[in-house]
Amino acid sequence: MSTKIFRSILIVFTAVMALTSFANDNLDRGIAAIKAGDYVKALDILKSVSKNSYEANLYYGIALFKTGSLAEAEKSLKAAIREDEEGAAAYSSLGEIYSQQKKYSDAAAQFELSKKYLPLSKTKDQLDKEEIVLIISVLKAESENFIAEMKVDKAISSLTQAKIYDDKNPLLYVGLGDAYLARGAFDIAKSNYDEALKLKPNYAPALYGIGDISFKRKKYSEALENFIKSADADNNFAPAYFRKGVIFYLIDKFDDAIEAFTRYDVLVPGSPRGKTYLAKSYYGKREFDKALGILEEVLAKDPNYSEANKYVAYIKIEQKKYDEAEQYFNKVKPEDLNAEDYTKWSIIYKDKKEFSKAYQHLDKAVSLDSNDENTYFEYGKTLFADTNYARANVMFLKSIELGIINLGAYVFSGVCYYYTKEFDKGVEILLKCTEKDPNIKSAWLWLGNNYINLNKNAEACAAYKKYLEFEPNDQFALDQVARICGK
Repeated sequence: MSTKIFRSILIVFTAVMALTSFANDNLDRGIAAIKAGDYVKALDILKSVSKNSYEANLYYGIALFKTGSLAEAEKSLKAAIREDEEGAAAYSSLGEIYSQQKKYSDAAAQFELSKKYLPLSKTKDQLDKEEIVLIISVLKAESENFIAEMKVDKAISSLTQAKIYDDKNPLLYVGLGDAYLARGAFDIAKSNYDEALKLKPNYAPALYGIGDISFKRKKYSEALENFIKSADADNNFAPAYFRKGVIFYLIDKFDDAIEAFTRYDVLVPGSPRGKTYLAKSYYGKREFDKALGILEEVLAKDPNYSEANKYVAYIKIEQKKYDEAEQYFNKVKPEDLNAEDYTKWSIIYKDKKEFSKAYQHLDKAVSLDSNDENTYFEYGKTLFADTNYARANVMFLKSIELGIINLGAYVFSGVCYYYTKEFDKGVEILLKCTEKDPNIKSAWLWLGNNYINLNKNAEACAAYKKYLEFEPNDQFALDQVARICGK
């Protein structure tokens, strides 16, 4: 062999080895990013890695799943299984995808396949660290699917089995917290999250779980505090940003909601969820054109995406384009409609004065969530529009009992008491409103109206004068002041 030929072969061999080394290095870096929870970084690294091995397809599939691209993730994980039909991690990850898609039976089948190839017959002492980590991750994922199906006992069983292999793993205590939270056993859930934090202080999933307890109890300020702590503890923990955004939306802090949902969208770019809730926040700001632009982008990729269709309907209702709103609501799968959606839908019929249809939708909303304060508020407004003031007030008072943030419920209640001639009760509820926020101008007007019917002219005068600070040209209030003040 000539020296030139040998050198050429050596150069080619060296180049091939260098490329192989580079590819392996990228695979290792991508796997490390996944283990660190930085799925966006992992996806960026792994998309350039050749998908000719089980590991390359598995970890690329996991990165795709965690960043929201479920269909692509499914393809990659199935490719991994073709490379290794006994790949327990791939079956488990497929199960997680199906669970998120609410295909719980399909998910359960994948978890069973995964467990088939796990070394579950061995004792803890016979397993190496990586085998224990895999067993725990599979059983934890299986428990999440059981929780989603509300099979809480089975979830606890999976987690208890996992604890045999590592009873000091904070992830398992978070899983137990999630299971008891799903059952509504808040104290037991909290004790499990606390145990996770003892094992791993400032653990983002545990802080999130504690926030979730407060959220379900409608203690939104406490929930927000813990979701913020969770996001601060791990700025790649996407669920915390999503829940932060939801609470900011509920308390009308739409700019903060936009910031939170924007971060969520960065972390889970393959999912339309972040963009959809980002649009919902712009809807809250009444920036309808901006919201519609984002939703149209989402629907261009998936015309059947329920969340986007329902929020387009919300905007159409605000624009009083009721026929278009109904068209978008009708595109939403029935199982994807929640209490808020039926409540919004009822507004169409309230404004059209088709009250029987409005009540049907509101009854459906209550059946889906009997503790949703906003549904009762809207129910009260519909009954009020139908001049059924006594029953309307029952709904307003129920919304107040459930902790409604919108002080309009107090004002409407005061007005209802006025129309049912219960003026002392009207005064009581409206004073509560002004104590909570003295800048609700209509509260002062109706406070004056109730006082005057109790022959309390001095108090009525003071209330009307306070109202005139907001509306100095209101002729009715001016006439009342002229008539009763000083008399």
